[in-house]
Amino acid sequence: MTESNGGVVIVTGGAKGIGLSYVKGLVAEGYSVVVADLSDPSEVAEELEGAGGQALAVQVDITDPAATEEMGRRTVERFGRIDALVNNAGYFTAIVKMDFDEIPIEDWDVAYRTNVIGTWLCIKAVVPTMKEQGGGKIVNTASMTVPSGVPGFLHYVASKSAVVGMSRALARELGQWNITVNTISPDYIPHDPDYSSRQPEMAGFISNQRCLKRDQSTEDMVGTLLYLVGPGSDFVTGQDLWVNGGRLFH
Repeated sequence: MTESNGGVVIVTGGAKGIGLSYVKGLVAEGYSVVVADLSDPSEVAEELEGAGGQALAVQVDITDPAATEEMGRRTVERFGRIDALVNNAGYFTAIVKMDFDEIPIEDWDVAYRTNVIGTWLCIKAVVPTMKEQGGGKIVNTASMTVPSGVPGFLHYVASKSAVVGMSRALARELGQWNITVNTISPDYIPHDPDYSSRQPEMAGFISNQRCLKRDQSTEDMVGTLLYLVGPGSDFVTGQDLWVNGGRLFH
């Protein structure tokens, strides 16, 4: 069981997928959560509160500076503090695999605007509060496509590599205020089989490369996230934690 300090955690992309598993896991451990999502996350927040948790729904476009600042302001207005930010929102499921020299410039722009600049904007929105309160935790999302060097998604892989570099630089810059900055890297997690006819094939191929030979689920990410936002990781910063069932090793 991961020790909880009962803090306040913002999770972007918190209304579905990995983010939804995050907010459920956090509430189960006694955290108050801000469910931030591009789509309306009110239903998720209501479900969490109905189960006895404390949750705030914030609809936010992470590429909009005014919207991210409003997210931070509303969090402090409701809960009085921000103990952790989980930058989970990103651009991936809409990406079509293609050769590197066929990727439209517009797709590069979207990948970087969302995965890199959006992450940066959310951090900018919470750091002043974290400084004032004497510390905080920032968890950014990278990807196992970075160490794997997965072909066909160059703009995505490059954007997630940038997130790792940004996190390390910020760990050095923000450490003086007792703010930790780490990344968490999920492996391939199968989505709705209707989304792509190749998903069962992909899942089986990757599962066979793992020490733990099964598909990865969104719930598999929760334990590592709880560690990174909790007091057990107070002296851990600038790290990229791989959650991949032993498919690749550091």
